[in-house]
Amino acid sequence: MIPGSPATATMRRLLTELGASGRTGALHVGGTPGGVFYLVAGRIAYAESPAAPSLAERLIGSGRLSPQTWRAAYAEGHRARRVGRILLRDGWLGQHELALRVVAAIAGATHALLRQADAPARFVPGERHWLGEVTPGTRTRARPRLVRRRPRARTPA
Repeated sequence: MIPGSPATATMRRLLTELGASGRTGALHVGGTPGGVFYLVAGRIAYAESPAAPSLAERLIGSGRLSPQTWRAAYAEGHRARRVGRILLRDGWLGQHELALRVVAAIAGATHALLRQADAPARFVPGERHWLGEVTPGTRTRARPRLVRRRPRARTPA
């Protein structure tokens, strides 16, 4: 499969291919509800879908940010893809809180988008999200088990 062509593989396979090749850009997923995966060096940096709450909806809906604060940060930073950095710079959010909320937004959108295995998709190299990079990104390929079984303690003889 050639990135940039209509997707014929499943979403998982396509994301795995883009991840393994270290691609940066946006994977636009058609269909209903549709959405976009934004990748940086093969890692998911952000994902959005109308079927999942966005970062703005999460921050405003929880009362963490006022709509005015969000609009001001977005207006200042969206063209330069620095909205996340502005929220951090101005002290509205801490690095870890922002990273966790971004991961939650990615998880929600990814859940919706991966259910559309046969949806048409196209990859746009170099396209970036207006939020900017705020997390190291989520791996798009399989991870080794994070928790391994501990060796049994030996009993004295």
